[in-house]
Amino acid sequence: MYREFLNAVDSSKNICLISHQNPDGDTCGSALALFRALRLYGKEQVYIYCDGVFRNSLQTLEGIDEYNKTQIEKCDLAIACDCAEYDRMGAYLNLFNKAKFRVDIDHHKTNSRYGNINIIEPGVSATCEVMYKVIKAMDEIKPCLDDTVAKLLYSGLVTDSGGFTFSNVSEQTHEIASKLIKYNFSASEICEHFLKSVSLKVFNLRMRVLSKAKFFQDGKIGLIYFSQEDFIATDTAMEDTEGAINYIRDIDAVEVAVAITQTQQNNSYKVSIRTSDRVDASRIASVFGGGGHKNAAGCRISGFYEDVKDKLLKACIDEL
Repeated sequence: MYREFLNAVDSSKNICLISHQNPDGDTCGSALALFRALRLYGKEQVYIYCDGVFRNSLQTLEGIDEYNKTQIEKCDLAIACDCAEYDRMGAYLNLFNKAKFRVDIDHHKTNSRYGNINIIEPGVSATCEVMYKVIKAMDEIKPCLDDTVAKLLYSGLVTDSGGFTFSNVSEQTHEIASKLIKYNFSASEICEHFLKSVSLKVFNLRMRVLSKAKFFQDGKIGLIYFSQEDFIATDTAMEDTEGAINYIRDIDAVEVAVAITQTQQNNSYKVSIRTSDRVDASRIASVFGGGGHKNAAGCRISGFYEDVKDKLLKACIDEL
């Protein structure tokens, strides 16, 4: 599998990497790590794209300014990084489709394996866990796993594993993390930055939304709602909602936490779902055409808010 990937890299002149919409630390960490590794490997024409806005915490990732820097219409090799659903590449899906060769690197169990090469480990903690092996295979041919690449991969591991607290964290996760922290960067600073540090604006947004949290089914389901009014009042945006849902999931009685976010499009909502080990979040999301992991999934739903909320609650109750 890695040999086939390396052959595709070696035979390609220009390479495009694509992250998913609503970017997070894993899609950016894995794509940026591969971006730098490919450059160190000797590939000069490497481009990186994302149809989305990067929240403040992601702005510190090395190479983030390379995203969408150079627009090209066609490439020899396109690589989707952490894109569970084929259409999560958004505006860059066409670029992926037109590539001579396509690679899908991911860790979601719902991935449909849409590449010519599919390097997928369903259910592992992060795509960065998979990407480490990919880059390690490159590194054995030509050194390309340096301090910066290691830091990017570790950042993705930390963010997508909830600081190594989610149930899909395994012996392999910790083994890879232990190898990465041997490089020259501060692991504690990464954890502090991505898991704890927030701006006052984001703090105010969380306080406003969490104070209106609602609970159902004897407290087993917790729901929060981010409206455009909330964003205006706190001078924040959709990308600032990350992490707030965990405060609901952390409540001892809650088995399903749901965050509904109103988008700027009329009657369109982004939904995030977090669950206990007893409940499958991806099954709930799949009812609405979404997907993800057992304990973390998402989808998009259109309609009036009350109708959307009622449909979600029914799906959650059915899964409970």
